[in-house]
Amino acid sequence: MDPNILNIEDGLFALTVVDEGAVGYVSTWQAPGGDTAATAALADYEDGDSFTCQITSGKLTASKNVNRRDRAATFCSAASTTVSAGQSTYALDVAFFQDPHVRDGLTSFLWENDTLEAYFLLAGDSGTTAPRAVGRVLITSGSFLGEARADLTDSVSLDVVRKPDVLFGTTGSTRLITGTGTVTNTP
Repeated sequence: MDPNILNIEDGLFALTVVDEGAVGYVSTWQAPGGDTAATAALADYEDGDSFTCQITSGKLTASKNVNRRDRAATFCSAASTTVSAGQSTYALDVAFFQDPHVRDGLTSFLWENDTLEAYFLLAGDSGTTAPRAVGRVLITSGSFLGEARADLTDSVSLDVVRKPDVLFGTTGSTRLITGTGTVTNTP
């Protein structure tokens, strides 16, 4: 049997600063208006479409959260290790072409909103279909300028505030797993 392969042809990447004054705002929202990975719309994000075309790589990276407790050997028992696992942590790792020559570009957005919380949309397809993820990140500034006569690139690793919502599958057959653990299969 052949493996299932995904190539990103027309992905999406968007950010918009969290607006706690938005109508109906609830602190558990993962996307503007309380949308999920299944319902978030690109139009709800600031300059999302122009950011998308700058992206060379977008990846939601999980990191394990494991604690080890070593206990020394005693006269009566051998040394031991107890392992306990906590919830994974996440980062939104994005590589992109710098655009400091664009007034409202991604580079400007990152600098202007450094340290603020923002909603993100990351999708492997340009439509509203899976796979896609939404959540909240802490913005950090990127680099500014670089090597002469070269395509200026950069990357940032944005800390995800809490476990994001992810929509897996394809049109007509999806599984939405929310950050709170709710699983919804369609159909």
